[in-house]
Amino acid sequence: MIEDPSTGRFACLLDTGPIIAHLRNLAGMMELFNFLVDGGQLAVAAVSVTEIWQGAREREIEPTRQFFAGIKVIPLDEKLATKAGLLARALRAQGFTTSLADAVIAATALQLQVPLLTTNPKHFTIITGLEVWDLQGKLADLERGNGGKTSSRSGG
Repeated sequence: MIEDPSTGRFACLLDTGPIIAHLRNLAGMMELFNFLVDGGQLAVAAVSVTEIWQGAREREIEPTRQFFAGIKVIPLDEKLATKAGLLARALRAQGFTTSLADAVIAATALQLQVPLLTTNPKHFTIITGLEVWDLQGKLADLERGNGGKTSSRSGG
């Protein structure tokens, strides 16, 4: 199970990398997702859906459909698009460049007020107020039995 619709809250937002790792059956991913669901639903930003479909391999088509059927996709509306644009603008003013997709993903996590699980923490740790979970760290924590309690960093 990837989401728990009965809780009405989100455990974290998944960046594109962890979704790819799951779809490509990286060891420990299903266990990690199941562990995270205990804290609420998993969610993805709409732009991550685009990134995943853009790079999907033929053998991943059906598993990808199934994955997105079982997870909450957060739509990109005007409010979120504005938040992402202003975030990218503020980062640029500080001398950092971010991709449009990363700005939308970060803004989505900030709007939901949830941590972001990513394979690219350096893309996000510069963002004030964003809690960033490194996928490899979370997998290692889960393997050690502490459920990923040590692998988070906050931006800012």
